[in-house]
Amino acid sequence: MAQPYPSDLRVGLVGANPEFGWGSGAHRRVIERLAGFTLHGVCTTRRESAERAMREFGAAHAFTDAAELARHPEIDLVSICVKAPHHYAIARAALNAGKHVYCEWPLALTVAQAEELAALAATRGVKAMIGLHLRGAPALRHAARLIAEGFVGKVFSVNLHVRVFGPIMGAMAVRAGGTTLLSIYGGHLLDAVDHYFGGVADIAVRSAIHLPPVDETGAAIDRDAADHLLFDGSLNGGALFSVDLAGASLAGLGSTWRIEGSEGVLVLETRDPGLPAIESLIMRGGRVGGPLHPLPTPADLECAAIPAEPDRYFAYPGSDASREALSAIGNLYSDLAEAIRGGGGVSPDFTRAVEIQRLLASFDTPLAVKPVVRDAVGADA
Repeated sequence: MAQPYPSDLRVGLVGANPEFGWGSGAHRRVIERLAGFTLHGVCTTRRESAERAMREFGAAHAFTDAAELARHPEIDLVSICVKAPHHYAIARAALNAGKHVYCEWPLALTVAQAEELAALAATRGVKAMIGLHLRGAPALRHAARLIAEGFVGKVFSVNLHVRVFGPIMGAMAVRAGGTTLLSIYGGHLLDAVDHYFGGVADIAVRSAIHLPPVDETGAAIDRDAADHLLFDGSLNGGALFSVDLAGASLAGLGSTWRIEGSEGVLVLETRDPGLPAIESLIMRGGRVGGPLHPLPTPADLECAAIPAEPDRYFAYPGSDASREALSAIGNLYSDLAEAIRGGGGVSPDFTRAVEIQRLLASFDTPLAVKPVVRDAVGADA
C-alpha cells in the first residue's frame, strides 16, 4: 500500500566520502538531480569527512554510524555505497529501522546473509532494491525493446565479451574479501543476460587464474580468485549464450554484446575505450542482408535528470563514472520511488539478489577446471 511522504524522499547516503568513491561520485550526483529526492543525511567513518560531506553536498545531517543514520526519523531511504563486506550489517540496521533501502551489488558476502535480508525486507514491508546497474542501462533497455518488437526475429544467440581492469588489484584477488571478478562483474552480467534475453535455462562455467601472485603495487599476494571466467548455456526459448569475462589484460578494455536472430543482429559496444564501464554502451543493428547502422537510445529510456554533458564524472583517481552509469542508477532510483509512493513491487529486489548470489556461490571455487552445470538462475542450487 502507498505510504505518505514529504514532497521529497529523504535519502541517507552511507559512503559519502567527499574526496572520492562511488557514493559521492555517482549516487550523490544522481540524488541531487532527480526530482522527488533530497540528500538529507551523509555517513562516513570519520567525523571530519562526514561534516565536510554535509557542508559540500548540502545535507542536513552528518553521521559516523550507519545504524544511527538509519534510525533517524527524517531519513526515508538508506543508500548503501560502501565496500561489500559492510553491506549486510548496514542493510540489516536500515531494515530493522523500517527504512527503504538501495544497496549496491552484492547484497552480502554469503547466501545466508542475503536470504536473511530478503526475508527481513518482506517482514518489515519496505522496498529493498539491489543495485544491479544494467537493469537501468538505457542501451540494454533499448535492445530489449527492439527484440520485443521483432527487430532480430527469433533470438538464436547472445554472446558477450568483457574485459575489465579490476582483478589486477589486490582487493579483487582473493575470494575472502567478497569483491572478485565473479562476485561483482559476474553478478551484474549474468543478471542482465537472464533478465533481458528470456531467462537462463542452464549454465556452465570454466575459470582460470592467469595473473601473477602480486598486486598492483608489486607486493606478493596469494591469489585464489579467478581472473578469467567463461560461461555458456542456453536461454528459455532455445537460444544459446556465452559470456567471456576477464581481467587479466590491460589492453582492449570494454564490453561487446552481440545478439543474433532469424531477422537481424544487434551489437552493443563500449562507447569510449577510455571509459570502459559496463553501462557505457552504444548500439548498432542490421536486418538480414543489410549493414549495421547506429541505433540511438530513445530519450524515454534515458534518465532525463542526467544531462548529456559531461559524459563522465570523477569517482576514483584514474576511474571515472560514466554518464550512462548515472543514467542507469537514476532509472533504478526512479523505479524505486514509484514503488515506494505507489505501493507496487520493486525490481531488482533483495529476493533477486539472493537468486544471483546463490548462482554465483555454486561457481565460487579457487579454480574450476571442468564445466559445472547448473539449472536456471531462479532455481535452487
